[in-house]
Amino acid sequence: MSVCKLLEQCTFFKEKMTDMPSTAKIIMTKYCWEGGSSTCARYLVFEKLGKEKVPQDLLPNQTDMMEEILDDM
Repeated sequence: MSVCKLLEQCTFFKEKMTDMPSTAKIIMTKYCWEGGSSTCARYLVFEKLGKEKVPQDLLPNQTDMMEEILDDM
């Protein structure tokens, strides 16, 4: 199993999901633990533009917002 290299520092899980551990686990399974970082909107913005360009409110599944961010750069 491939784990996302950003998981330990991902502000989405550290700040937004602390009160929802069951939901966080489901999201992590899809986007962080099973090599899914390649489909995570947060990870893809990070890879292309850097950590400072990842919006705090960007969810892992918001590929439409991710595309807008990448298109604007």
